[in-house]
Amino acid sequence: MTVKTMMRAKPFGYGVSARIVSILFGLTPAMVLAQLPNVPPEAIAQFQSVVGDRIEAVSIIAGDYAAAGGIYTFRGGTLANLAITKVGAGGQVAEARSLGVGDLQWAPVLLGNVGFVSADNSFETGFLAGNETSYHTLAIAGGGGVAIYFTEHLRLVPTLSGIYGHVENEFHPQNANGDLIVSAADGTLVSWTMQTWSVVPGLELDYKWKWRRTIFELSSRYAFFHTESYQSSSPILSANGDSTTWENKLDVDVPLDLKVFGRELHTGGFFSRTEIFGDAANGLRTDYVYTANARLVLDFLGEFWKVRWVGVGASYIWGHDMGGWSVGLDLRFQF
Repeated sequence: MTVKTMMRAKPFGYGVSARIVSILFGLTPAMVLAQLPNVPPEAIAQFQSVVGDRIEAVSIIAGDYAAAGGIYTFRGGTLANLAITKVGAGGQVAEARSLGVGDLQWAPVLLGNVGFVSADNSFETGFLAGNETSYHTLAIAGGGGVAIYFTEHLRLVPTLSGIYGHVENEFHPQNANGDLIVSAADGTLVSWTMQTWSVVPGLELDYKWKWRRTIFELSSRYAFFHTESYQSSSPILSANGDSTTWENKLDVDVPLDLKVFGRELHTGGFFSRTEIFGDAANGLRTDYVYTANARLVLDFLGEFWKVRWVGVGASYIWGHDMGGWSVGLDLRFQF
């Protein structure tokens, strides 16, 4: 499925802790202060509250194909306007075939995604008030798995994928305090680059059934993310953490028995809740996200290759101290 969306979100909350210090820098707070003797501790704390676990959280959102579903833009953050543009998809790439054991069948699955993140942070309070910093992240993901059909309605899909991330930081001083940060911490606390990698094992269980012509599909997807940085231009900056997501979703497809341009019109949508654990939950300042989606599409099954439908979709997304919306192209394939 490919989706183009625009999301605007209410602010995330933020806070500072010794754990964020160790995750962000890989050092104790005292060691960080020792390497940046001319930077006020309150300035370091502000940077930590902005970045912290978000390095990992943003890499996951940008790189995970399931978090995207296509092309979209995301906005949100107490100190940041965050924009994520993605192209991604995942699914079967061939017809199911027999496993030679009873009625069991299998089909190969491929996953792929490219995401770009741009975050602009404006400091409104504290030592850094009036200054700005920006982060740019490129994430490229790829992987695969196998769909195992127990019946025509029930399937299990184990997958394994990897995510490469490239993060760049730029600091834009607007006053004397900002100039001090540039002179004392350029290349360490600000204006750095980092390469990260993530390994992502996942498992999805789907159950599909039909009532008259309406199709219902229940799905539950679990994914674990281990992320590490392997190259950083800053001698004190690194990332290392674990995160988990668990999405449960109900999707409904309703044929309307109406035709437009000779193709049948369908409506429907989905409702989902995604649980978020670990560093990603800390970075996003929420441990759950709800999504309510509605769509209106034209059925093209059998007309163009494996295209199932093409149309428009809209979603409303919300969680703890955050919310947003998305709208755009809804394109789905079926093998």
